[in-house]
Amino acid sequence: MNAREAHYSTQLTFPLPDERQPLSSEAMSNASSATTKFTFVDLFAGVGGFHHALAEIGGSCVLAVEIDDECRKVYRSSFPRMTEDRIATDIRSLTRESPGPNALALSDEQIRRRVPAHDVLCAGFPCQPFSKSGLQHGVRDKTRGTLFYDVMSIVLARKPRFVILENVRNLAGPRHTDTWRTIVESLREAGYRVADEPAVLSPHLLAPWEGGAPQVRERVFVLASRLPDGALENERGGPLLVRREATPGWDPHKWSISQILDHDAPLAEYGLRAVEATWLAAWQAFVQNIPDDTLPGFPIWVDAFVAHPRVPDDAPAWKADFLLKNAAFYRANRRTIDDWLRQRWGPLRQRVSEFPSSRRKFEWQARKEQPRASDRDLEGLVAHFRPSGIRVKPPSYVPALVAITQTSVLGPKVTGRAWRRLTPTEAARLQCIPFDGFAVSGVPDKTIYKQLGNAVNVGVAKHVALRLFASAHVRWASGTTDDELMAAG
Repeated sequence: MNAREAHYSTQLTFPLPDERQPLSSEAMSNASSATTKFTFVDLFAGVGGFHHALAEIGGSCVLAVEIDDECRKVYRSSFPRMTEDRIATDIRSLTRESPGPNALALSDEQIRRRVPAHDVLCAGFPCQPFSKSGLQHGVRDKTRGTLFYDVMSIVLARKPRFVILENVRNLAGPRHTDTWRTIVESLREAGYRVADEPAVLSPHLLAPWEGGAPQVRERVFVLASRLPDGALENERGGPLLVRREATPGWDPHKWSISQILDHDAPLAEYGLRAVEATWLAAWQAFVQNIPDDTLPGFPIWVDAFVAHPRVPDDAPAWKADFLLKNAAFYRANRRTIDDWLRQRWGPLRQRVSEFPSSRRKFEWQARKEQPRASDRDLEGLVAHFRPSGIRVKPPSYVPALVAITQTSVLGPKVTGRAWRRLTPTEAARLQCIPFDGFAVSGVPDKTIYKQLGNAVNVGVAKHVALRLFASAHVRWASGTTDDELMAAG
């Protein structure tokens, strides 16, 4: 363990905002231009997660593609050296005669005139279903009409040394087996080594000294390195470079979300609405009045609080199980629950039965943090208003950023003041993205939350890139060795 690792292991804390504030976009741009070690293109660039990651290790972006107007505003503000002629709006303007999905494809030579040479191609590409037509003649035909086809058009024309693709966790799921296989086969046919299995990683699994962050955000990465011409077929498979496991010696439960917070965040903007505070007050009374030390681990459904449940014959097994468990829990705590159900809450004096359906459901995921009935206190936890109900959990790491409607809600004992949502600045820290580009762009908070919810996490992107480069014995990042990069693999 080196000195930096030892420091974090001893402190068991996430660096404070001032200590771990990412480099400003301008500083990274200046540093990159002075120490360029490789070039890259940034396709489906969003707000520049890949750009930030690769610039930190010596990369220089020669072309970006992003179709969303608001994302381009942030991108240009974050990377002022990226002039308009280096930021394309539509990838199909680089690969086809016109933007439509059925437009004629350009030749490799025509694509090379539009896309500069580069060492690394990265893309957070949209996942689209591939064709299953019996008329197709090969893997390339299966992707025709999709944006992945255009990504591969650039790969085939420019033959970058490395390809890094990012997508949602579901790409590695059983419903997308054919999609995954098609992506891998496409890259192998193009002359790249790709592992059979998808690389799945989340920022909370990475230790602070490896660029981790207190956010559960599992994403799939397709990592490909170009093989020499004439490589044998059996060389096109490769080892899994990134595993879905914590950094050795690091316990993800040691994250503390409070350490990335701005403790003077304006409550007028980020505090809860009265009705939201009402829901939490009601459930606070519930968890504190149930006498048993153990609260159910299954979802608690107010509508299922009946002594003798009627389970529909066509109910799925999971639903029948929840109905029966909730009824048993109700029978065991009937007097306490009935008293709670009779109470009225908030300015509207509503009973819990009058709350919206999703707010009559509750998930307790803080058993380890608050193991006894006397410990239970929602104010020391993190809450999430989900379509499936209110979920509470310890203030270690938070779920993936999605949008403002599902932004994590932090308890008063976490914020040091009152219940409130994560601010856009804090959300950017969870993605390890400098906030200055957002601030300069003038994009509203609601849009920022959405953009960050779709962004590539910088720490994770940097980690997988270094692993990929090291697997080919390429050390563009100064001060790193192959052994250091691959040690945790």
